[in-house]
Amino acid sequence: MSLKELEHSSEVTRAKNRKVLIALFSMFFVPVLFAYTAYFNGWFSTATRNFGELIVDSEVMDIEDFYIKRANGKLITGKEFETLYWWIIPVDPLNCDDKCLQLNLHTVNQTRKGLGKEAKRINQLLVLPGDTHRDMGDFPVGYSQFSRTGVKAQKNTRSGLDQDLPAGYIYLVDPLGNIFMRYPFISNKKSAPEMSKGLRKDILRLFKYSRLG
Repeated sequence: MSLKELEHSSEVTRAKNRKVLIALFSMFFVPVLFAYTAYFNGWFSTATRNFGELIVDSEVMDIEDFYIKRANGKLITGKEFETLYWWIIPVDPLNCDDKCLQLNLHTVNQTRKGLGKEAKRINQLLVLPGDTHRDMGDFPVGYSQFSRTGVKAQKNTRSGLDQDLPAGYIYLVDPLGNIFMRYPFISNKKSAPEMSKGLRKDILRLFKYSRLG
């Protein structure tokens, strides 16, 4: 094969690779952007209200604004968030005792199970200070440095906000890493059914919008 033919073949291969990348982007990220924008702007129903508190666009942080590590010391990167929604639950043990922690984790866990076949579309992660020693069973746990507010932001954050992530909330993170909705912790069992119902409705609505995209 001549040099000219090799160059042509290489160019064809690059073109094919670009098309594959564009297709993958369209498959995974365009629906997420559509769902996020539609939900944030209330396009589909002015009568429908989300249960969680939407974080205003100018204050949306990125999951990579924070260093979160697993128990084995492996850093959790933004790559792990791609294609899935996440519930991130930062807990400061000084402000949320074992009873508080177990109540909120149980509520989130039961909500996820209640999603049935859709449960595979969302992951969950409890975030604790690095010096915390608690047996959380099978619940996924990450560790980070905490400030008085919550999870401490690293320097020069990806979002550009350089803000810590307040503890005591359940955060909803989209597959692009945007932390865009939050739910305050509940303090008693009577509030658990309402919280679970609200979490489930919000995430199912987002899943629905993703399909429309």
